[in-house]
Amino acid sequence: MEKIFSYLRTSGDDGRDKAGLPVQREACLAFARKTHREIAQEFPDDGVTGKLHMHQRPQGKLLIAALLGNGVKTVLCYDAKRIGRTQPAYWSFIGLCRDNGIAVLDANGTNLCESVMGGVNGMLAEMDRDATVARLQAGKKLWRSERRVEGRWPYGEHPSHEYDAEHAVVARIRKQKASGVSSYAIAKRLNAEGTRTRYGCEFTTKTIQNILNRKPAAK
Repeated sequence: MEKIFSYLRTSGDDGRDKAGLPVQREACLAFARKTHREIAQEFPDDGVTGKLHMHQRPQGKLLIAALLGNGVKTVLCYDAKRIGRTQPAYWSFIGLCRDNGIAVLDANGTNLCESVMGGVNGMLAEMDRDATVARLQAGKKLWRSERRVEGRWPYGEHPSHEYDAEHAVVARIRKQKASGVSSYAIAKRLNAEGTRTRYGCEFTTKTIQNILNRKPAAK
């Protein structure tokens, strides 16, 4: 019975694939049983993110050393994306295996060293990853360009007229402070009359100071 190694890998790009280590492991074991091979050792890289080559990953590095050191000449992985989600990372490992007479199989039996589909899938994965990164960066840029996310406006600064009562309270706070009333006294007066913060809490000296320290919203 031929002995082979299995290589499993998850990364931050796997959110939509839902192919965690248990799913990958079961697929590899099923293929090994079907083809009468024995998985001599498993090399699992869990949560390895970034455009890393195989030799830069903890278990990937051990896999390469084992392949070059003990005579096993077949690596089994779930799919081509486990080898690399970028073209340089993918072809670096495939080239090493080709040069050393090592076969790299996916769980469907495709020899990635002989099939162009592995490279195509790697290219598609890279394009998908780059598109995802671009969308996230665009979303962050848009979020940062906004002064506040809806529902997170500071007390008294929400532009909706539904919050006019807060605007009035803030105006009173500023007027009292200008007349020499302390933050403690202002909070005490508001609490005594039953005025509360947006979330139903009593005003504190710190709350009053935070309101006073903010630049008044532009009209």
